Amino acid sequence: MSPYIAIKRMATISETYGVERARTDSRFEKDREAWTTGVLALALSKLKGEEWWIEIETVDSTPDTKLQQIDQSSGHNVIQTRSIEIVDWEENVDDIMEVIGKKCSRAYPGHYLLLVNARHSGKVLDFDRVIEEMKKIPSPFLEVWVVAFIGRDDVKVVRVAPGGPAIDLKARAELEMARKQKPFLRRGIRGADTEFRDLGPVYLPIP
Repeated sequence: MSPYIAIKRMATISETYGVERARTDSRFEKDREAWTTGVLALALSKLKGEEWWIEIETVDSTPDTKLQQIDQSSGHNVIQTRSIEIVDWEENVDDIMEVIGKKCSRAYPGHYLLLVNARHSGKVLDFDRVIEEMKKIPSPFLEVWVVAFIGRDDVKVVRVAPGGPAIDLKARAELEMARKQKPFLRRGIRGADTEFRDLGPVYLPIP
């Protein structure tokens, strides 16, 4: 699904069941992970001008989601995939490094990305400190990213390992731009054609 679909779907869940239940109910865990991945996709699109789609993992325990992009530079449709492991930084943990360090102490494939959803609204997040702290700990992840709302409509997405780009998003504006992206993709038969085929409407019910 596109970032627009993933983010709007979570907004619909919040409107239907209430914000608190949407944030905490395990029933919506996959939708929350898709939302977080969708925000990263918006940031990468703004950074590189690429379109990314989210795949939710429903069979294996890892990764939580995948980001996929269609590379047509070779004259063919080549799917580029990023495997994403997601963790939330909640109010019950004082330091974000405790959350990241716990994830980094486990074994993950070296091509995985760690994506941290900073939901600890009561703490100031010092990205420069996190980048410096990440240099001191061994990490199995190819990259570590943090997503944080810093205002009502302002989102900051920062790669903290290796220290890299910080992307500022105006959520509503970026989401409106993402609305133009094809909402869903499905692999077709192998061929030389790079065109996309419209498969008709898709019904994706709210849990």
